[in-house]
Amino acid sequence: MYYFYRLTDPRGEPLIFNQVRQGRISDNIVAQIKNAIFTGIYRPGDKLPSEAELKSLFNVSRVPLREALRSLEEMGLIHIKSGVAGGAFVAEMEPKLVSDSLSNMMRLGKVNIQDVWEFRTLLEPSIGRLAAHEATDWDIKQMEELVMTREKAVKARKAPVVSNIDFHLAVARSTRNPLVTLVMATIEEILMEHMKRFTFSLSDHQHINKFHREILEAIKKRDADRVDVLLRDHLSDTKERLKI
Repeated sequence: MYYFYRLTDPRGEPLIFNQVRQGRISDNIVAQIKNAIFTGIYRPGDKLPSEAELKSLFNVSRVPLREALRSLEEMGLIHIKSGVAGGAFVAEMEPKLVSDSLSNMMRLGKVNIQDVWEFRTLLEPSIGRLAAHEATDWDIKQMEELVMTREKAVKARKAPVVSNIDFHLAVARSTRNPLVTLVMATIEEILMEHMKRFTFSLSDHQHINKFHREILEAIKKRDADRVDVLLRDHLSDTKERLKI
């Protein structure tokens, strides 16, 4: 038998949570709130019911409820604000949450830089193909500015920050696919941390810029096949230079 306590969600629809009757109390609360977030009842930025309301909703005491909220915060699903306007809010999903998890796996030896590069080689040519079809004039302008900035730096014999894959991220953003952007932003976060030990010569940077310029020109021409080939060659060339 289920017992229900009714409230409305942030959009005024009836909200139903099951009162906890069995199993580990905090785990049960976590599962129900996660389900409410994953099914869209609560969306990023929405405020969850107050602590008092949640206690009544789940028919629990403060201790397991706070334990559940801490677990949800550690998962990156909510963030808790203190003060008069405080409470538990559904978090915006950020690349750093994903990259931190992958970085921890790299530190534990479960994922290495070779794995990251292999993943890029599998993924980025397809991203480039989509960008060749979807990129707008504004997207192309952003890519052009990034390429020109690096070209000017190399011309002045100043090495750009190689661990920043901003051009590749701009290509990903131009696909208009939020998952693609999230994945590439996550890769950038990982590379910023783990590629500090690598150094590039001015010649290396010149080759990188050459590939970026050719990829950009192929995107302008909507030549998806050419973008695919260039990205594969670029990643392979950079891998050899890094001796990955």
